[in-house]
Amino acid sequence: MTQTKVRFDRAVEGATNIVDEGTEGTKVASGTTAQRGSTAGQIRFNSTTGLAEYYTGTAFKTIDSPPTVSSIDVTEVDSQAGGNQTIVITGSSFSSGATVTYVGNAGTDFNASTVTVDSSTQITAVAPKSSFLNAQEPYGVKVQNTSGLSATLASQINVDSSPSWSTASGQIGGNLFESETVNTSATATDSDGDTIVYSVQSGSLPSGLSLNTSSGAITGTASNVSADTTSSFTLRATANSKTADRAFSIIIKNDLTSVVDFFGDSSGKSLYQFDNNGTDAGGVGNFGYGHPGTFGGSAGGVSYNTSTKKLGTHSLYKILNGDYGYINSRAYSSYTVCGWHNPSNLNQGDTHFAGLFGNQSSGQLLTSKLTSTGDSYLGINYSFSNGNGETGDKYIANATGCPTLSNGTWYHWTWTRDGTDTRLYVNGVLGVTITEAISNIAISSHTLYLGTASTQLGNTTYDTSGYYDNIRIFNKKLSQSEITTLYNFESTR
Repeated sequence: MTQTKVRFDRAVEGATNIVDEGTEGTKVASGTTAQRGSTAGQIRFNSTTGLAEYYTGTAFKTIDSPPTVSSIDVTEVDSQAGGNQTIVITGSSFSSGATVTYVGNAGTDFNASTVTVDSSTQITAVAPKSSFLNAQEPYGVKVQNTSGLSATLASQINVDSSPSWSTASGQIGGNLFESETVNTSATATDSDGDTIVYSVQSGSLPSGLSLNTSSGAITGTASNVSADTTSSFTLRATANSKTADRAFSIIIKNDLTSVVDFFGDSSGKSLYQFDNNGTDAGGVGNFGYGHPGTFGGSAGGVSYNTSTKKLGTHSLYKILNGDYGYINSRAYSSYTVCGWHNPSNLNQGDTHFAGLFGNQSSGQLLTSKLTSTGDSYLGINYSFSNGNGETGDKYIANATGCPTLSNGTWYHWTWTRDGTDTRLYVNGVLGVTITEAISNIAISSHTLYLGTASTQLGNTTYDTSGYYDNIRIFNKKLSQSEITTLYNFESTR
């Protein structure tokens, strides 16, 4: 065993040099931090810290080598994902009590919330994901030992958040019908400004539609369906490898606009869509014309804005300046007549009624404005006092919820009758019920006129100018629920 020898040389008066000989090293004083001395120049081994140290006269300085940081296991953090991010740091000379700091590229640093020194070559550090900011990326990683010595591995951690959906989950696109052109979308944003790519993760889009992978637009022509059909699917938004999924659905409705027997019980007899003609899609009887009016487009020199069309791609019938159409009477003891009207000649102060549909001799659906108040109403005209609190030959459809009429607005009107009562509805709302047994309110006695009063044919004073669309005739009295169903369906077209 080689011994260490210490020799004291006095080279200069008052100064003693210590010469350390041998191979094993010199044993210095050893003790805890609490056992430190107070003489400048003292060298000792601190058994508390496990490091040698010396005293400057004002403070103890630890004698240590700096750590090294060679790598980390996580280089990308989603700051918006919530929770904590655990990062394992590999290097050397890590000492117990070391701290970890994430060094922002723009000067804002923060410390890991917990640091575990697993060994002299590994540290596990944990910090909230939200502490990592886009503006500070890329972050460096700094490890500092208790001696104050440190090492930094620069530009290691980038902040890359997952995209965030802007479109709420659930049904999108609103009311979509078969054969319609569809243009809807589901979109997301990315806080990092990365390009987003969209894809169908699961499920499928309705037949005929496709997804634009760059914009999230869903477009195409909806294929025909035999019944209302729901397509459920999950879309994925991907931005720089980060993804976000969201579930959506699109409902393609069966388009009953062109179906004569709307309720499937053989009650639907006639449907007039005025697709450039007055053909009855039910085949019972076509419209004839005392004055032909105008069908859609610019026929007869009369044009209209296509955005005013009420029902899908169908045309319209425009009545103006005494125009009118007519059909033969119907032998129905119970019936419903309904359709859409967009008036253009309702005036404050009118002293007359303008015929909308029917015949003055056997019942007439009327529209005008009251002279006294400016309110609007629908009424049925017949030859004697109505006994319902109104004078003359009118019933006012003004029950709660029943809208008043204005020019340039679409209204759905419905006139029902059986042997018991007559009812008038506006936009699916019951406006008035007439319960008198009035035998001559019928559509079975006379030719029925559209757009004028029958005794004033061709007289612009008594016409109801405007647009007409989708007039239906049923051979039964529709119930409130059926009228509501029909109105809700057609009002979305």
